[in-house]
Amino acid sequence: MALVITTRGDIDQIIVTSLPRAFVQRIYRHCWGKNNTPYFANNCFRGVLYFDERLAAKYAEDQGLPWHGWLAAPKFYHRTGAVYEHGLGLRLTLGDAAETITSVGVPVVEERPKLADYTARLAEDEVLCLFGSVDKGEMVFTLDDVEGPFDPEKLAIHIDRLADLYCEETVITGMTYDGRTLSMETGESRGKNMIDPLLVSADGRLLDMYDFT
Repeated sequence: MALVITTRGDIDQIIVTSLPRAFVQRIYRHCWGKNNTPYFANNCFRGVLYFDERLAAKYAEDQGLPWHGWLAAPKFYHRTGAVYEHGLGLRLTLGDAAETITSVGVPVVEERPKLADYTARLAEDEVLCLFGSVDKGEMVFTLDDVEGPFDPEKLAIHIDRLADLYCEETVITGMTYDGRTLSMETGESRGKNMIDPLLVSADGRLLDMYDFT
């Protein structure tokens, strides 16, 4: 029988990459030229990186950087998955049986990506950048050839906790049942919100717009 587990809620896509400091500075200068208030400048910066591919590509070209949007950036880290939270609902089907449980009491296998692993890969005059989007929808986990009734003690949820990257998100990277890995795919989704880009220096310091003046 096939075991199918479906989560409903937020779905994160997180990318960690590097950007030339001069590229970031050029975008901020463009934004300050329109309105130098912090609120506007930060919203403008976010808008250029996520939505104005033409303008971002122009500024990137000046730095010798090919730019085809944030999703196409070289990736130090890339995860797409349901957001893990205490009490997350899990809809289960196994053969003709169906039930809904929560993540309370389900064992969690946690990984914590380390900021230093990524800042060590920065070239001179580069900064680290964390991009991301938050969608609403489903993630579907499937395992074929499961024998017997569902046993919650055999289930484990694997997560990446991103606190060391200055990010509060915790992303489900997979599930195992009785030691076997379930396949994972995105189900129905609706609408995205973008995470404010996070910029980090080579020495691990969180940067803001004033670091690029």
